[in-house]
Amino acid sequence: MDTNGIITSLRRDIEAGYLSAGTVLKQEQLAERFGVSRQPIRQALDRLLASGLLVRRPDRSLAVSGLDEVQARELAEVRLSLETTALLASIEALTESDLRKARRLNEDLLDEEDPQQLEELDLAFHRTLYGRCGNARLLEMIDTFRRESRRAYARQPKGSEARPTLYREHQAIIEACAQRDADLARQALSQHLQLTTARLTCEGEEE
Repeated sequence: MDTNGIITSLRRDIEAGYLSAGTVLKQEQLAERFGVSRQPIRQALDRLLASGLLVRRPDRSLAVSGLDEVQARELAEVRLSLETTALLASIEALTESDLRKARRLNEDLLDEEDPQQLEELDLAFHRTLYGRCGNARLLEMIDTFRRESRRAYARQPKGSEARPTLYREHQAIIEACAQRDADLARQALSQHLQLTTARLTCEGEEE
């Protein structure tokens, strides 16, 4: 198996909760599991570290990243500040084409089965609504912090109660934007991020 295959396999295990937060990933064990040398394992771990799925511990070992309730709440507060700023800066400039695209992406989100594709669709949805804020650095910061929330996608598989909830949260944001109602948009986004925080702190539980 090559590096990309190892990354895909480990990412799937992490997002599905098979490798829980705090689990130390040892190169020797992974090399034996995948039947490869340590070099592709090191490359895979480095890329997972860069993506935010792993953290480096004081002893230099790598472990699956995780958020406790306090950290998840702090992350949500930072995201709310950044994403509200971007959304409110974009709302008046959003076109009908932007809103149609956001609606199409939300429809696709409702039926997607793969957590990684769900993440990409969700990123595209939010980028569509934030994209006219006129601040590229702000958008980059939002993308960085959103990576820390990626495991929320595994908490809402197709057919779960959480999936239509995600859809309705997004619909509320879209409709507020369509009405150019900044207060309603802020409220809808805040509720959306609060529920994302709840999913992040329900590691291993069904929604």
